[in-house]
Amino acid sequence: MQASTWGLLGVLIVSVGCSADSESGSADGGNGVDDSGAGVTDARVGTSDGGFGSPDSGIASPDANISVAGCSSEAVQLIALVNDYRGENGLSPIPASPSLCMVGASHVGDLQTNSPDAPANCNLHSWSDQGTWSACCYTADHAQAQCMWDKPRQLTAYPGNGFENAARSGGTISPTQALNLWKGSPGHNAVILNQGNWASQNWQALGAGMENGYAVLWFGTSVDPAND
Repeated sequence: MQASTWGLLGVLIVSVGCSADSESGSADGGNGVDDSGAGVTDARVGTSDGGFGSPDSGIASPDANISVAGCSSEAVQLIALVNDYRGENGLSPIPASPSLCMVGASHVGDLQTNSPDAPANCNLHSWSDQGTWSACCYTADHAQAQCMWDKPRQLTAYPGNGFENAARSGGTISPTQALNLWKGSPGHNAVILNQGNWASQNWQALGAGMENGYAVLWFGTSVDPAND
């Protein structure tokens, strides 16, 4: 089951978020799910977007000080922070996913370079036509949800759907700032902590991407074959 939500996080000077425009403190859901909490959110200036993750598939959760193949150092830090937060809430860590890190890096690069979220009604879950993936304008009604779910299979050997949390800042954004934005949005927080509609989801893979003012998390319920 998927769910997505929109919510205001509070006015910030920088625009951080998943698919909202450079407004301060807004969040936008995107995984094609209803509003009871969990899915993808997109925000600019203080917004966040929820995704999925799953507990232990036998791969150790990354430490912020070690490297993970396919994941940038900032992505590893963000994954470690997410897993620390889950641990504080009695949840298992989600294995770091090289494949979903690749998807995350591709998406923040596309957002940074091609601004597929610039047209009216398109949010941060949108993808341009400037890559090897299918393009889409992701709108609030989640009509293009399949576009998001398919990205791991389009870009990698990952076999399952992908779900994204996204955030954007007018300047730069740190892993801690990105996580705090998502924690401040009930729907996105529910995805990270498997609450509400996401309580039955068993996250088996977690990837992240960060570039300049963009940050994304990608969750999946399938084990990443790149970890075999």
